[in-house]
Amino acid sequence: MNILAFIVFGVLGASLLVLVFNGNDAMIGPMTDEQFAGTVYLGLLATVLAAGLFASGQRFGRMAQQAGIWIALLVILVVGYEYRFELQETASRVTSSLVPGQAVTTTSAEGDLSVTINRNGRHFEVVGSVNGARQPFMIDTGASTIVLTQSNARRAGYDPEGLSFQVPVATANGTTLAARISGVDITVGGIERQNMVALVARDDQLDTNLLGMNFLDTLSSFEFQRDRMILRN
Repeated sequence: MNILAFIVFGVLGASLLVLVFNGNDAMIGPMTDEQFAGTVYLGLLATVLAAGLFASGQRFGRMAQQAGIWIALLVILVVGYEYRFELQETASRVTSSLVPGQAVTTTSAEGDLSVTINRNGRHFEVVGSVNGARQPFMIDTGASTIVLTQSNARRAGYDPEGLSFQVPVATANGTTLAARISGVDITVGGIERQNMVALVARDDQLDTNLLGMNFLDTLSSFEFQRDRMILRN
């Protein structure tokens, strides 16, 4: 072990001198300073590990087995890190398929945020929040504005009795009058929008909240992929 320690410290000292006298941002042969330092570090680490295995007195077969396990774990970690965004997207697809209405948020390697929503029957439905209160939505590209039901507006902190229902709107149940509200905070997955304008429709005219175009127009894009809808922040 004394000889090994001498070799390790000797290589470290020589490498340090090379880095110091080589200057900043220069090449050491075909490698940059960082690549050279990383190569030296990994080489010394492998040397120490190998010496430790041989010093333990185990048989070669046993040492090779242990080395194989560690190498396999290292490969798995490296591959998992390199493909972390692809694995995250796959997991998101599985989650959104198993949990109806679940908005699954993913972040790309460039830091771009997107939310995936699965089709529920004929419609794209998602659970979001209004002013912090958990609320269901049906995404409706035919609706120009976010529309809340009367009861859901109450849960979001509005008093429907004090609203003025004077705005004509067309719903699946026909034409009705709705009330305009402002300062609405909407969250869908990881996408948040504040101070939005919305309408409130009476409960007998609307079955659920509608996520209309005034929300969708704030996105960088949205698209349909068969039974999935992807909102990009």
